Amino acid sequence: MHRLLRIALPLALVTAAISALPAAGPVFWTVASQVEFLKGTPSGVSIDGAGRLVASPAVTIVHDLAAPQAWSLARGDDGAWYAGTGGDGRVVRGRGTEVATILDVEPSAIHAIAVVGPRVYAASSPDGRVHVVEPDGSTRVFFDPAEPYIWAMTADRQGRLWVATGHPATIHRVTPDGASSVVYRPSARHVVSLAVDQAGRVFAGTDQPARLYRFDAGDRPFVVLESPLTEIRGIRPTPDGGVFVAAISATGEPGGDTAVTGSVTITVGGTQTGTSTTTGTPSAAATGRRSIVYRVDAGGVWDAVWDTTDAIYDLAVMDDRTVLAATGPEGRVYQIATDGTVLLLGAVDARQITRLLRDGARTLMLTANPGRVLALGAGNAGAGPPTYTSPVRDARTLAQWGTVQWDGTGAITLQTRTGNTEIPDDSWSPWSAPATQARGSAVQSPTARFIQWRASFPATPAVLTSVTVAYLPRNTRPVVTEITAHPPGVVFQRPFSSDEGAIAGLDDAVADARRPPGGDTNAAPASVGRRMFQRGLQTLQWKAEDADADRLTYTLQYRREGETVWHALRADLGTPLFVWDTSTVADGRYFIRVGATDAPSNTPDRVLAGTRDSDAIEVDNTPPVITLAVTGLQVTVQVTDGHSGVHRVDYALGGGAWQEVRPVDGLADSRDERYTLTLPSADAAARLVVRATDVMQNVTSATVR
Repeated sequence: MHRLLRIALPLALVTAAISALPAAGPVFWTVASQVEFLKGTPSGVSIDGAGRLVASPAVTIVHDLAAPQAWSLARGDDGAWYAGTGGDGRVVRGRGTEVATILDVEPSAIHAIAVVGPRVYAASSPDGRVHVVEPDGSTRVFFDPAEPYIWAMTADRQGRLWVATGHPATIHRVTPDGASSVVYRPSARHVVSLAVDQAGRVFAGTDQPARLYRFDAGDRPFVVLESPLTEIRGIRPTPDGGVFVAAISATGEPGGDTAVTGSVTITVGGTQTGTSTTTGTPSAAATGRRSIVYRVDAGGVWDAVWDTTDAIYDLAVMDDRTVLAATGPEGRVYQIATDGTVLLLGAVDARQITRLLRDGARTLMLTANPGRVLALGAGNAGAGPPTYTSPVRDARTLAQWGTVQWDGTGAITLQTRTGNTEIPDDSWSPWSAPATQARGSAVQSPTARFIQWRASFPATPAVLTSVTVAYLPRNTRPVVTEITAHPPGVVFQRPFSSDEGAIAGLDDAVADARRPPGGDTNAAPASVGRRMFQRGLQTLQWKAEDADADRLTYTLQYRREGETVWHALRADLGTPLFVWDTSTVADGRYFIRVGATDAPSNTPDRVLAGTRDSDAIEVDNTPPVITLAVTGLQVTVQVTDGHSGVHRVDYALGGGAWQEVRPVDGLADSRDERYTLTLPSADAAARLVVRATDVMQNVTSATVR
């Protein structure tokens, strides 16, 4: 193992080395692609489509909303931002350094905000009301539809407010003086998103089914896109007349995932800022969570540009071909281009980024669990060094760690920690001292089953492209899980063999000895794996498992019932099949012990073996004995077997057909059975042949002497 600690293969050779190594040799865990890097936890780090990690734009706290959730974000003409919270139903306004609550409708949730001139409209659910905050700060209920849920609002060119409701799905339009009308009632459960493009066309997205509608000047609806997912969550028009759309499939009501409550320490930009209630979302596999970003051009032609298991909550347009996506449950924001390029732009310590708002050189991000307003800026994070923490690696058993090595540029350092619980906790070892040698540094963490590494990025530009950890798992003992003894005499022809004597599992020397003189070994081939019968042979088959995927060989031993000593039967078998020529041992009851060893894949000091004993196997190669006694036309047949019992007795007269005879007591169930039969004439005794078969298919015959 001292050689393992000095392993420093060039990373370009790692993949080839892995495939060439035997199962029991060192294992090389390499993380070198965007897919693999996304399984970890970046902090102040971006991950591009080529699998490169670099410091991401700075994330700063604009305002802590002191709420577990926040679902709506809007911007006024004067540059002020407005955020709506969940649960306590507040609208918070931020203008410069001044932050104030301008509406409080607890216990509702504010799922939509629209700013039209000096007015601020806020929709609360599940009471289903639109509130207006007037320029003088006064508030009132502006619109009270019949539907309980209001999910989205937007204003058209005429300053009219469009309101998207649910249960049932309805689109309302409200004039500035409060007069309302129903524009459309789609065949859906909810209308969950709205947007207006530069041409004044209104777009609406529905839930169950997930449809994107477009309304022209005459309010006539037209389905632009129908997605196979659950709902159209985000709609963002582009300057060239196109639109980006996010479709999502997830459990729970629109605007939120099914969640469980927990607690998390919140850190932004490397600075711990306290503890807050959070929600944990079930895995994508458990919920069926999936999201797709579509790009629809001005002519209505659409393409799916990104498919992910993250839940997309909102989009923000960068340009005609690039969009940002806010996601959960890992609190990540991605940059997606129509050519398929995807960049993990940043991540925050919140479960969901629920809204995005482009604000000059920065992007405002609204989060849930906890509820905050954050800013993703143009510069690099400066509140703490960017880090990336890998997913946990399961060695499946205690492992001896080798080296950690990486490829990249800049003064990146790596640390490791290990433990024996699947989720790191305070029982794990502390993070090791930073390793600085990219070509390979010995892992300093103690022997354990699980390992994790963390990369720290310097203040100067640095790029990380791959990390490899070498380790040697403890060898695992092979297990023989099952032994099958086929019926005596049952054998199987070797597949694709033309030799009638080529029995699968039978030793070649024994097979040669059993061939009849002059036998044609080039006879026409039989069916592949054909089942045959060969008296005196016992086919044994077994199954063995090795958690390390080591190559196994097998040893067979036998003992007779009543004995304590095991005798060698066969060693160094490469396949789990053996045919035993039982004519080489005396009749009796035997047990077979199958031993499996991983010696072919391990050095002598690491070899392990496992054994299993079979159930009792009957060996009987001696046919029964027949005694005949003739009295007139009556023939008494006495059949005796020394081991396995009488199975059947038949007789024939002078070449006639065989006829079965039943025992006198009516049941053949012992080693001694008596039979009687009546001859048709006195001279028939000379032509009588009696055949007896025992349970083990040994056959004998007798005539009257």
